[in-house]
Amino acid sequence: GSKEKIKEHEKSAVGAHMLLLLQHIKQLKASLCAAAKAAKGFVPQSEPSANENKLHVFENIVAVLNKEVETSHLEITAFRRQSELDQNIIRGLELKIAELHRCLTQKDAGLSSLHKSLLFSEQASYDGVFLWKITDVGRKLQDSVTGRTVSLYSPAFYTAKYGYKVCLRVYLNGDGTGKGTHLSLFFVVMKGDYDALLPWPFRHKVTFMLLDQNNREHVIDAFRPDLASASFQRPVNDMNVASGCPMFLPLSKLQSPKYAYVKEDTLFLKCIIETN
Repeated sequence: GSKEKIKEHEKSAVGAHMLLLLQHIKQLKASLCAAAKAAKGFVPQSEPSANENKLHVFENIVAVLNKEVETSHLEITAFRRQSELDQNIIRGLELKIAELHRCLTQKDAGLSSLHKSLLFSEQASYDGVFLWKITDVGRKLQDSVTGRTVSLYSPAFYTAKYGYKVCLRVYLNGDGTGKGTHLSLFFVVMKGDYDALLPWPFRHKVTFMLLDQNNREHVIDAFRPDLASASFQRPVNDMNVASGCPMFLPLSKLQSPKYAYVKEDTLFLKCIIETN
Protein backbone atom coordinates (compact mmCIF):
# COMPACT_ATOMS: atom_id res chain seq x y z
CA GLY A 1 0.00 0.00 0.00
CA SER A 2 0.91 3.70 -0.03
CA LYS A 3 3.03 5.37 2.67
CA GLU A 4 -0.08 7.03 4.08
CA LYS A 5 -1.87 3.65 4.33
CA ILE A 6 1.20 2.10 6.05
CA LYS A 7 1.34 4.97 8.60
CA GLU A 8 -2.40 4.68 9.21
CA HIS A 9 -2.02 0.91 9.72
CA GLU A 10 0.91 1.37 12.12
CA LYS A 11 -1.14 3.80 14.24
CA SER A 12 -4.32 1.72 14.31
CA ALA A 13 -2.65 -1.71 14.91
CA VAL A 14 -0.18 -0.90 17.72
CA GLY A 15 -1.85 -3.35 20.11
CA ALA A 16 -1.87 -6.18 17.59
CA HIS A 17 1.77 -5.56 16.67
CA MET A 18 2.79 -5.56 20.36
CA LEU A 19 1.03 -8.88 20.93
CA LEU A 20 2.81 -10.44 17.93
CA LEU A 21 6.17 -9.14 19.18
CA LEU A 22 5.47 -10.41 22.70
CA GLN A 23 4.61 -13.83 21.31
CA HIS A 24 7.87 -13.86 19.31
CA ILE A 25 9.97 -12.84 22.35
CA LYS A 26 8.37 -15.58 24.46
CA GLN A 27 9.24 -18.14 21.74
CA LEU A 28 12.86 -16.87 21.69
CA LYS A 29 13.04 -17.05 25.48
CA ALA A 30 11.74 -20.64 25.45
CA SER A 31 14.21 -21.72 22.74
CA LEU A 32 17.12 -20.07 24.55
CA CYS A 33 16.18 -21.81 27.82
CA ALA A 34 16.00 -25.17 26.00
CA ALA A 35 19.33 -24.54 24.30
CA ALA A 36 20.92 -23.57 27.63
CA LYS A 37 19.70 -26.75 29.32
CA ALA A 38 20.86 -28.96 26.43
CA ALA A 39 24.33 -27.43 26.34
CA LYS A 40 24.94 -27.24 30.11
CA GLY A 41 27.70 -29.85 30.16
CA PHE A 42 29.45 -28.75 26.99
CA VAL A 43 29.84 -24.99 27.07
CA PRO A 44 32.42 -22.93 29.01
CA GLN A 45 31.35 -21.51 32.38
CA SER A 46 31.19 -17.96 30.96
CA GLU A 47 28.53 -18.88 28.36
CA PRO A 48 25.59 -19.48 30.76
CA SER A 49 26.32 -16.07 32.22
CA ALA A 50 26.12 -14.50 28.76
CA ASN A 51 22.84 -16.40 28.13
CA GLU A 52 21.53 -15.16 31.46
CA ASN A 53 22.35 -11.60 30.45
CA LYS A 54 20.50 -12.10 27.21
CA LEU A 55 17.54 -13.55 29.06
CA HIS A 56 17.58 -10.56 31.42
CA VAL A 57 17.53 -8.19 28.42
CA PHE A 58 14.66 -10.13 26.87
CA GLU A 59 12.75 -10.07 30.17
CA ASN A 60 13.15 -6.28 30.26
CA ILE A 61 11.85 -6.07 26.69
CA VAL A 62 8.91 -8.30 27.62
CA ALA A 63 8.15 -6.07 30.64
CA VAL A 64 8.16 -2.98 28.38
CA LEU A 65 5.94 -4.76 25.87
CA ASN A 66 3.56 -5.82 28.66
CA LYS A 67 3.27 -2.17 29.71
CA GLU A 68 2.61 -1.13 26.10
CA VAL A 69 -0.09 -3.82 25.77
CA GLU A 70 -1.64 -2.69 29.06
CA THR A 71 -1.64 0.93 27.84
CA SER A 72 -3.24 -0.16 24.56
CA HIS A 73 -5.84 -2.14 26.52
CA LEU A 74 -6.66 0.95 28.64
CA GLU A 75 -6.98 3.05 25.49
CA ILE A 76 -9.31 0.46 23.94
CA THR A 77 -11.43 0.44 27.14
CA ALA A 78 -11.59 4.26 27.04
CA PHE A 79 -12.64 4.16 23.37
CA ARG A 80 -15.39 1.64 24.23
CA ARG A 81 -16.69 3.86 27.05
CA GLN A 82 -16.69 6.87 24.74
CA SER A 83 -18.48 4.81 22.09
CA GLU A 84 -21.17 3.88 24.64
CA LEU A 85 -21.58 7.56 25.58
CA ASP A 86 -21.84 8.47 21.88
CA GLN A 87 -24.47 5.74 21.37
CA ASN A 88 -26.50 7.12 24.29
CA ILE A 89 -26.32 10.62 22.80
CA ILE A 90 -27.40 9.23 19.38
CA ARG A 91 -30.35 7.37 20.99
CA GLY A 92 -31.37 10.59 22.79
CA LEU A 93 -31.24 12.52 19.51
CA GLU A 94 -33.27 9.81 17.74
CA LEU A 95 -35.97 10.09 20.44
CA LYS A 96 -36.02 13.87 20.04
CA ILE A 97 -36.35 13.52 16.24
CA ALA A 98 -39.23 11.02 16.69
CA GLU A 99 -40.98 13.45 19.08
CA LEU A 100 -40.52 16.34 16.63
CA HIS A 101 -41.87 14.17 13.81
CA ARG A 102 -44.94 13.31 15.94
CA CYS A 103 -45.52 17.02 16.70
CA LEU A 104 -45.16 17.86 13.00
CA THR A 105 -47.68 15.13 12.06
CA GLN A 106 -50.15 16.55 14.62
CA LYS A 107 -49.68 20.06 13.23
CA ASP A 108 -50.20 18.78 9.67
CA ALA A 109 -53.43 17.07 10.78
CA GLY A 110 -54.53 20.30 12.50
CA LEU A 111 -53.81 22.34 9.36
CA SER A 112 -55.70 19.83 7.22
CA SER A 113 -58.70 20.02 9.56
CA LEU A 114 -58.55 23.82 9.53
CA HIS A 115 -58.38 23.83 5.73
CA LYS A 116 -61.47 21.59 5.54
CA SER A 117 -63.36 23.82 7.98
CA LEU A 118 -62.41 26.90 5.97
CA LEU A 119 -63.47 25.23 2.72
CA PHE A 120 -66.81 24.14 4.21
CA SER A 121 -67.46 27.61 5.64
CA GLU A 122 -66.74 29.15 2.21
CA GLN A 123 -69.23 26.75 0.60
CA ALA A 124 -71.86 27.12 3.34
CA SER A 125 -75.22 28.68 2.57
CA TYR A 126 -77.45 30.39 5.17
CA ASP A 127 -80.77 30.79 3.31
CA GLY A 128 -81.93 27.18 2.87
CA VAL A 129 -80.78 27.07 -0.79
CA PHE A 130 -77.69 24.98 -1.59
CA LEU A 131 -75.98 24.17 -4.89
CA TRP A 132 -73.64 21.20 -4.79
CA LYS A 133 -71.04 20.82 -7.55
CA ILE A 134 -69.71 17.26 -7.86
CA THR A 135 -66.62 16.80 -10.04
CA ASP A 136 -64.87 13.59 -11.28
CA VAL A 137 -68.29 11.94 -11.60
CA GLY A 138 -66.99 8.99 -13.65
CA ARG A 139 -64.40 7.99 -11.06
CA LYS A 140 -66.78 8.56 -8.13
CA LEU A 141 -69.50 6.50 -9.80
CA GLN A 142 -67.00 3.67 -10.31
CA ASP A 143 -65.96 3.92 -6.64
CA SER A 144 -69.65 3.65 -5.69
CA VAL A 145 -70.09 0.55 -7.89
CA THR A 146 -67.02 -1.20 -6.44
CA GLY A 147 -67.96 -0.24 -2.89
CA ARG A 148 -64.80 1.78 -2.34
CA THR A 149 -66.80 4.97 -1.60
CA VAL A 150 -70.48 4.07 -1.58
CA SER A 151 -71.85 7.55 -0.83
CA LEU A 152 -70.79 11.21 -0.74
CA TYR A 153 -71.75 13.88 1.78
CA SER A 154 -72.12 17.51 0.78
CA PRO A 155 -70.71 20.37 2.86
CA ALA A 156 -73.11 21.48 5.62
CA PHE A 157 -75.54 24.33 4.94
CA TYR A 158 -78.19 26.14 7.01
CA THR A 159 -81.85 27.15 6.76
CA ALA A 160 -80.91 30.52 8.32
CA LYS A 161 -77.96 32.19 10.04
CA TYR A 162 -78.95 30.56 13.34
CA GLY A 163 -81.18 27.88 11.82
CA TYR A 164 -81.07 24.14 11.22
CA LYS A 165 -77.77 22.62 10.13
CA VAL A 166 -78.26 20.11 7.29
CA CYS A 167 -76.45 18.39 4.38
CA LEU A 168 -77.10 16.12 1.40
CA ARG A 169 -76.00 12.53 0.88
CA VAL A 170 -75.85 11.02 -2.60
CA TYR A 171 -75.37 7.40 -3.67
CA LEU A 172 -74.24 7.64 -7.31
CA ASN A 173 -74.89 3.90 -7.80
CA GLY A 174 -78.07 3.91 -5.73
CA ASP A 175 -79.12 2.71 -2.29
CA GLY A 176 -81.97 0.53 -1.00
CA THR A 177 -84.68 0.14 -3.65
CA GLY A 178 -82.56 2.15 -6.11
CA LYS A 179 -79.31 0.23 -5.68
CA GLY A 180 -77.59 -0.42 -9.00
CA THR A 181 -80.39 1.19 -11.04
CA HIS A 182 -80.87 4.74 -9.76
CA LEU A 183 -79.06 7.72 -8.34
CA SER A 184 -80.29 8.00 -4.73
CA LEU A 185 -80.43 11.42 -3.04
CA PHE A 186 -81.05 11.98 0.68
CA PHE A 187 -81.44 14.82 3.14
CA VAL A 188 -79.60 14.76 6.50
CA VAL A 189 -80.43 16.80 9.60
CA MET A 190 -77.20 17.48 11.53
CA LYS A 191 -76.48 18.52 15.11
CA GLY A 192 -76.22 22.33 15.11
CA ASP A 193 -75.13 24.99 17.58
CA TYR A 194 -78.63 26.47 17.96
CA ASP A 195 -80.77 23.31 18.15
CA ALA A 196 -81.90 24.15 21.70
CA LEU A 197 -83.70 27.25 20.37
CA LEU A 198 -85.32 25.62 17.30
CA PRO A 199 -88.73 23.89 17.09
CA TRP A 200 -88.65 20.09 16.71
CA PRO A 201 -89.32 17.93 14.77
CA PHE A 202 -87.96 19.51 11.58
CA ARG A 203 -91.03 20.17 9.42
CA HIS A 204 -89.88 22.22 6.39
CA LYS A 205 -90.60 21.01 2.83
CA VAL A 206 -87.45 19.86 0.97
CA THR A 207 -87.04 20.08 -2.81
CA PHE A 208 -84.27 18.27 -4.71
CA MET A 209 -83.07 19.22 -8.20
CA LEU A 210 -80.57 17.71 -10.61
CA LEU A 211 -79.73 20.46 -13.06
CA ASP A 212 -79.66 19.91 -16.81
CA GLN A 213 -76.64 21.94 -17.85
CA ASN A 214 -78.34 22.74 -21.15
CA ASN A 215 -81.26 24.24 -19.13
CA ARG A 216 -83.86 22.00 -20.78
CA GLU A 217 -85.16 19.38 -18.36
CA HIS A 218 -84.16 19.60 -14.71
CA VAL A 219 -85.03 16.62 -12.53
CA ILE A 220 -87.18 17.76 -9.57
CA ASP A 221 -88.52 15.85 -6.58
CA ALA A 222 -89.84 17.05 -3.23
CA PHE A 223 -91.06 15.71 0.09
CA ARG A 224 -92.45 16.88 3.41
CA PRO A 225 -90.81 15.41 6.51
CA ASP A 226 -92.48 12.50 8.27
CA LEU A 227 -92.84 14.09 11.70
CA ALA A 228 -92.84 10.68 13.40
CA SER A 229 -89.53 9.65 11.78
CA ALA A 230 -86.32 9.72 13.82
CA SER A 231 -84.67 11.43 10.83
CA PHE A 232 -86.40 14.72 11.70
CA GLN A 233 -86.15 14.78 15.50
CA ARG A 234 -83.54 16.86 17.33
CA PRO A 235 -80.18 15.14 16.63
CA VAL A 236 -78.50 13.23 19.46
CA ASN A 237 -75.48 12.26 17.35
CA ASP A 238 -73.64 14.35 14.75
CA MET A 239 -76.11 13.27 12.06
CA ASN A 240 -79.60 11.81 11.93
CA VAL A 241 -80.45 8.91 9.61
CA ALA A 242 -80.71 10.22 6.04
CA SER A 243 -84.16 10.44 4.45
CA GLY A 244 -85.18 11.25 0.90
CA CYS A 245 -85.43 9.73 -2.58
CA PRO A 246 -83.79 6.30 -3.15
CA MET A 247 -85.09 6.30 -6.77
CA PHE A 248 -84.36 9.94 -7.60
CA LEU A 249 -83.08 9.34 -11.16
CA PRO A 250 -82.50 6.22 -13.31
CA LEU A 251 -78.78 5.75 -14.03
CA SER A 252 -79.61 5.22 -17.71
CA LYS A 253 -81.03 8.74 -17.84
CA LEU A 254 -78.07 10.18 -15.88
CA GLN A 255 -75.63 8.80 -18.47
CA SER A 256 -77.80 9.37 -21.56
CA PRO A 257 -76.31 11.70 -24.22
CA LYS A 258 -79.82 13.18 -24.71
CA TYR A 259 -79.43 15.10 -21.47
CA ALA A 260 -76.68 17.21 -19.97
CA TYR A 261 -76.93 16.14 -16.33
CA VAL A 262 -73.23 15.21 -16.47
CA LYS A 263 -71.10 17.57 -18.51
CA GLU A 264 -67.28 17.72 -18.46
CA ASP A 265 -67.45 14.98 -15.78
CA THR A 266 -69.40 17.33 -13.47
CA LEU A 267 -72.96 17.40 -12.15
CA PHE A 268 -74.94 19.92 -10.07
CA LEU A 269 -77.43 19.04 -7.35
CA LYS A 270 -79.63 21.70 -5.81
CA CYS A 271 -81.58 21.62 -2.55
CA ILE A 272 -84.25 24.17 -1.62
CA ILE A 273 -85.70 24.17 1.89
CA GLU A 274 -88.98 26.03 2.33
CA THR A 275 -88.25 28.37 5.24
CA ASN A 276 -91.64 30.20 5.54
